[in-house]
Amino acid sequence: MASNISVPYNPFGVCYNIMKIKYNEYDESLTKLNFLCEYDKINVFINLESIFKNLSMIQELERKIITYSDFNLIMISNILNLAGHYKYFFKGNNLDANIFLYNTDLNSNEFHEFEYNEEFRLYYLTKYNSNPKYTLFSDILKGDVIPNTKTFCEFIPNLYYITSMNIEGSLVPYIISKQFPDRKNLIITGEFYDTQYSSIPNFVNHFVHKSFGNGGIYCNTKGYLKEMTKKPDDIIDDFNSVYKYHNMYCSLISVLGDKQRCIYGLDGIGPKTLRDLIKKSINEHEININTTNPEILGKMFQDSDKKDEFINNYYCSNLDYMYSKLTNSEINSIVNQMVDKSDINGLKNINNTKFYNHPIILNNLL
Repeated sequence: MASNISVPYNPFGVCYNIMKIKYNEYDESLTKLNFLCEYDKINVFINLESIFKNLSMIQELERKIITYSDFNLIMISNILNLAGHYKYFFKGNNLDANIFLYNTDLNSNEFHEFEYNEEFRLYYLTKYNSNPKYTLFSDILKGDVIPNTKTFCEFIPNLYYITSMNIEGSLVPYIISKQFPDRKNLIITGEFYDTQYSSIPNFVNHFVHKSFGNGGIYCNTKGYLKEMTKKPDDIIDDFNSVYKYHNMYCSLISVLGDKQRCIYGLDGIGPKTLRDLIKKSINEHEININTTNPEILGKMFQDSDKKDEFINNYYCSNLDYMYSKLTNSEINSIVNQMVDKSDINGLKNINNTKFYNHPIILNNLL
């Protein structure tokens, strides 16, 4: 399936195209996973933080933004066409799909996770709010692109833009999934942190680990481990026997750390060392494979400092636990952003005028 509408080249488009999985590749992957059935209802989540990160890596970004005076329109068009890429795929396969674009709100200033890590998400927020290198990019993103894209989405059926104020953005799929227990959930992301979704029931996560053409797309724990360690299949199978469990995979994220979330890894502990510690602790009956309490899991570490670091990291890495800390008001702040209006003629008119040079492929979205 493909659209006949051509979109003019711009130097920013590659940052979005990286996140567009080719239809034949996506179809083959979903078929192998045997996750979807005919007439399923699904939610599809696209993590825009991956896009922002790709854009921030463009050389001489500020100069290029100045060169393209309609940078804001380029961004809005690209975001909507990214959503359209996936909506068109599922529409062509006769599947009822809600599409969600999401990111941690750039104006966030506090998180529940501050209880365990007072720097949680500081790297992300400082980068886009305080770093002079990204001032122009951030100002346009916050002042124009995000609010106007959100408004557009309100008038496009089954398309939603969710920003999570003071809530880790990666919780958005988790929160939304609770509202639609009859729907299966698919995630497209470039964030390693999101790979834990593959061990959460009713989710499939496609991790797009590409850097302007290099890398690959992975959709299960074995694939993530293979990409991470570059180890042979027999070792990967051994790792997977432990890390296929969500609690153990979150333990792995906790020891590896996550730069975007200021979760600092544990020195000297990688997938192999952690696996050995887990097996040793199970054999000594300190934990079992289903243990989820980080205070108990922390018994794996004899060093008290490492134990404390691990526990704090785990509380900031396990989406199950993080969701349990949310208030009803916070959950509603996400759900209430699902707004459905209708003005197809208005959308077409704006697309034919304001977006004439950077068309939104409305056929994919409507």
